[in-house]
Amino acid sequence: MKAAESDRIYTSPSDLYRKKWDWDAVYWGTHCVDCYPGNCPMRVYVRGGQVWREEQSGSFQTIEPGVPDFNPMGCQKGASWSQSLYGPDRLLYPLKRVGERGEGRWNRVTWDEALTDIADRMIDAIEAGGPSSIAHEGTPEMATVIPTNKFFSTLGGHGLDLNGSINDFSIGLYETFGRFSQVSSADDWFHSEVVLIWHMNPIYTRIPFYHFIAEARYNGAEVINISPDVNPSHLHADIQVPINGGTDPAFGLALVQVILEEGLANWKFIKEQTDLGFLVRTDTRRYLRQADVEGQGPEDQMYQWAVGSGIRKADRANIFLKDVDIALEGTFDVQLKNGSTVQVRPAYDFLKQHLNEKYTPEKQQPITGVHPDVIRTIARKCATKRTNIMLGYNACKFYHGDLMERAQALLLAVTGNWGKKGTGIRCWASGMHDGAFIAVNKPGPGAANTEIVLSGRDAAIAAFKQMDPTATTEIAVKRMGQMSEKLQRSPGGLGGMLSGGDDGESSAHPNASTSSPPAFWWYWQANYQERWNTPGWGDDSLPRSFDEYFNEAISKGWWEGMDHPRPEDPPRVLIECGGNMLRRTRGGKKALLNTLWPKLDLIVSIDFRISQTGLYSDYVLPAAQHYEKIGFHIPTPHLMNLTFSDKAAEPAGEARNEWQIYHAIFEKIAERASERGLTAYKDTKGMTRRYAALPGAYSMKGFLLDEERLADEQIRDSALAGTLPMGTSLRTLREKGHVRFIDWGLSPMALAQASPIKPNETHVPFRDNTERGTPFPTYARRAQFYIDHEWFLEAHEELPTYKPNPNMGGDYPIGMTSGHNRWSIHTMNQANWVILGTHRGEPDVVVNTDDAADRGVKDGDLIRIWNDVSQFKSRARVAPNVKRGQLISYNGWAGFQYPEWSGANEIEPGMVKWIGFAGGYGHLSHLGAEWQPVPAERWTRCDFEKAEVD
Repeated sequence: MKAAESDRIYTSPSDLYRKKWDWDAVYWGTHCVDCYPGNCPMRVYVRGGQVWREEQSGSFQTIEPGVPDFNPMGCQKGASWSQSLYGPDRLLYPLKRVGERGEGRWNRVTWDEALTDIADRMIDAIEAGGPSSIAHEGTPEMATVIPTNKFFSTLGGHGLDLNGSINDFSIGLYETFGRFSQVSSADDWFHSEVVLIWHMNPIYTRIPFYHFIAEARYNGAEVINISPDVNPSHLHADIQVPINGGTDPAFGLALVQVILEEGLANWKFIKEQTDLGFLVRTDTRRYLRQADVEGQGPEDQMYQWAVGSGIRKADRANIFLKDVDIALEGTFDVQLKNGSTVQVRPAYDFLKQHLNEKYTPEKQQPITGVHPDVIRTIARKCATKRTNIMLGYNACKFYHGDLMERAQALLLAVTGNWGKKGTGIRCWASGMHDGAFIAVNKPGPGAANTEIVLSGRDAAIAAFKQMDPTATTEIAVKRMGQMSEKLQRSPGGLGGMLSGGDDGESSAHPNASTSSPPAFWWYWQANYQERWNTPGWGDDSLPRSFDEYFNEAISKGWWEGMDHPRPEDPPRVLIECGGNMLRRTRGGKKALLNTLWPKLDLIVSIDFRISQTGLYSDYVLPAAQHYEKIGFHIPTPHLMNLTFSDKAAEPAGEARNEWQIYHAIFEKIAERASERGLTAYKDTKGMTRRYAALPGAYSMKGFLLDEERLADEQIRDSALAGTLPMGTSLRTLREKGHVRFIDWGLSPMALAQASPIKPNETHVPFRDNTERGTPFPTYARRAQFYIDHEWFLEAHEELPTYKPNPNMGGDYPIGMTSGHNRWSIHTMNQANWVILGTHRGEPDVVVNTDDAADRGVKDGDLIRIWNDVSQFKSRARVAPNVKRGQLISYNGWAGFQYPEWSGANEIEPGMVKWIGFAGGYGHLSHLGAEWQPVPAERWTRCDFEKAEVD
């Protein structure tokens, strides 16, 4: 007995170290949050019922011979995530606000007490304003997406489009390609010969994947970093281009001008892949259309000029020219149906004139600060080598970010740099795991019900193609989703009113919610119209005010059914689950607390910690953390895998997973409605929903509450849908941790890849376009660089052009920009003690050495940053790598980490570019996460000074 006791005595520090490697069980895990692209498979070690630690699995095989594999994958956040499960900021019990919102006073309550009050207030909202008065903000946090969407579809509530909130929508890519979500696999970067890091900082934001850029460089590629500041990604670049902030369109167009002027362009690629060979009338600057020539016909049928034979209809079914040659330059006479003659020129001819007049290397230098020799050097490299643009989610957050991205896409077009390995441009994409959505929206469990959904959506696509034989599956799915709100919210843009059971209690219960771009929410509920109409803060070159464009868009019905909630229908309840509205929204507390917040009778935050929004909520409900529930990461073409995260430990304290929380709310609503003598209500479409049916309809009679059965059903449904290998199940994923997809499925983002999936090759988008002649889902059915929508013409933006960034926030000498930080996935890791030891431990902003000296500011000083909107305070990090006139406030600090709980978003006016409200023009039509007005904040004008310290 004494010997046994002595075995437990630690004799040296090494014993403690060895104890670290003891465990009871090991699980597969990942972090199902928006650490996109993420998908890092981890091994999670459990001891005594608690997660003890995690480590990278290093479990990937080589995909393409000769190309490096993905190992090891991971970052410092993931390698220390377990410390967040039991950290000091972990929310363990339901809390109810006492005192005023934001006062920071809470009482611990039981789940029953919280659910009862929440249910009563939700019922009050339904009875007073209908279920659509209960709203939630869209989120990419994968663990919360499906249970939240199912809750609001069952309820008939209202959802705000996630990309309209976070703005990771590359509007310029969408304007050009009809897609914004093209994404190559990260290992395909190895094939690149020129890598342009342009509005990305991959050493910060692509930690698991950056090695592919380094390995491409070892393989002979040149890396060019284009940024105002000398950011960390310049360290291993061959060329650093210190461009003036916000002037990227002029830079990109100058590159194109050199390529065209020196005859280096890929002319065949331009003629087939783009609309630059389409004929444009010189009198109206509009495309020559079939109705002009024949008096009738499709509005989107345009023409090319065939060398030797004259006008020809541009093929809308296939973009290859075969043996036909078309003109890119020249002026031609065309007789119209009415007998008159007009002159036409190819769009390319207008583009070339535009570039020669404004964007030669010498003319762009006063704008960008880039020497003409640098322009010519880079242009020649791009024209002769496989060029890959590393575009992050930064350009899209500039007011004229669409012009930046259109110029980038044009550079790729004239050099033939898409649809082949080592080329392209990227934003973000999800999809492929179709079963995740099918399983929760089909009539009931089982493969037979899955087949009902699959056959229904296949029939719908076939019917659309019968009406338009030129449509691809991608075009059919997108157009159906755009035509009907109900078709936006199911896998592949299809589905509709899928029932939740097979008897009278739930089979008749509708399964649909309303949705809208957040811009209408901000405009009508948060008084943003004042900001958006402020002179100088928007595009003052326009002939009309912001409101004139806004009102025209409404009156023409471009946003019919989505332009709500109107002023007469205010929201009454906000449920945040995976969102953080007060931190995400440009304008933050300043914009929302005195406008939107008073209209909300109830605010509920479901989270594993108290967020900035949680501090101003009425209830915070504790949610299970990662490793405490079964989940999957965002499936993305970056990796091509479904990555599994198992439940390794029970939720801490009284935390519950989201399915359990939402089901408990519905059970309490049904109970309280019965006690109050209420049986049913009508949704916005006039359909009856019964209170008693809500729990069963939501949970599929309890099936969806069983984590293991649900996960297995989702995996098997993806296999039935053809995106995962047959035989894949929860059991096989528990063995391997991840599995490679074999097909794209039918979600719009996945179909946008327009390429085959090959088991032993890297993935690059647009191979269908370049290898098969498949049309693009644009108005022109080509990559479209000439947009003759009436608003684009009025703004002189029919072609890519440069416009200076407006003085958002006022006329001040400093431009505030941002980017994702290295230390946290948004704000989630800010209280992790491991991560706190890797930086200064509190928010800071990076300012130029000379700017700081001018204001008497030293490194570490507390400074006040302000403009006409508001102010915030932060520590100064004084550094010479930041351009004079620039201030960097990296994204990811929580508002409550700043003095007065006010972060950098407080001074952002939240401007949206008027062009986002355009519609009635082919692909310029809303689809979930796609075409819509999005907020801009990069290069917000401000100034700073040393702050007084209390």
